Amino acid sequence: MTLPQRRIGDLNVSSVGIGCMPMSFPEKLENREGMIATIHRALDLGVTFFDTANIYAPSSSTMGHNELLVAEAMRTYNGSANMADVLVTTKGGITRESGGIFGSDSRPESLRAACEKSLKNLGVSQIALYQHHRPDPTLKYVDQMKALLALKNDGLIKRVGISNADDVQINIAIDILGGPADGGLVSVQNQYSPKYRANAIALHRCTELGLAYLPWSPLGGASQHAEVGSRYVDFAEVGAEVNATAQEVALAWLSQLSPVVINIPGATRPETVDSIVRSATVKLSAEQMTRLNNTVPETA
Repeated sequence: MTLPQRRIGDLNVSSVGIGCMPMSFPEKLENREGMIATIHRALDLGVTFFDTANIYAPSSSTMGHNELLVAEAMRTYNGSANMADVLVTTKGGITRESGGIFGSDSRPESLRAACEKSLKNLGVSQIALYQHHRPDPTLKYVDQMKALLALKNDGLIKRVGISNADDVQINIAIDILGGPADGGLVSVQNQYSPKYRANAIALHRCTELGLAYLPWSPLGGASQHAEVGSRYVDFAEVGAEVNATAQEVALAWLSQLSPVVINIPGATRPETVDSIVRSATVKLSAEQMTRLNNTVPETA
């Protein structure tokens, strides 16, 4: 199956991807085969973009769990997808301690150590797209970008992305790394959903620059994705008009906000993958987009 394509730097990828984080939730540990089957289903349906991170793990002692899972799924796939077209991205810069405490560490030596561990977990000699997971408040952002540039110059990573960045930080990253046309910064992964729209300025800047914009939690996160239609009635009403679920409409709405948007909703079941792929075929009219744009998002 061929899905619509969008650009990440010099690459074409499917217009929807899969966020793999929920596959490493503690309650999914007994169903590893099911998680791998979910990734295989996505590959069968033409999905060529998969998002993971070193901290996606059930505990601090199992860092890298999700990277290892994704790598196993890629290694064991025997379907018809062309694996040369598949992009797996990972992230570094966030730390985990026992007790569920998260911190930041983007010192050059720490980012390098995290990147080297991710290389080993993914079983690759170079990470195709490495994303800075979150700004480290203890360091200047320009220095964090220079640490990423060093990883790229040394060949550990091919392309650079940033996450949880505002428009000022996007501009700093461009100054240090260059833009997508220069083989520098190619993507920004920020929160955006019917619930959360505070990153509209960053989305606009990415559209201007041709940077792929990867909304995380595009359906409001694991705790609220099933409630999109009840929390935001307009999405359910439009869904009835176009023969789609409220969730599929939400993904279509995001995709039609800008040609640089590539949705990466989480999935832990093949049936969810089917719905994500269907969202790529949903077409919304200008009137429907206006209605959805004017839906008042929750603030909590």
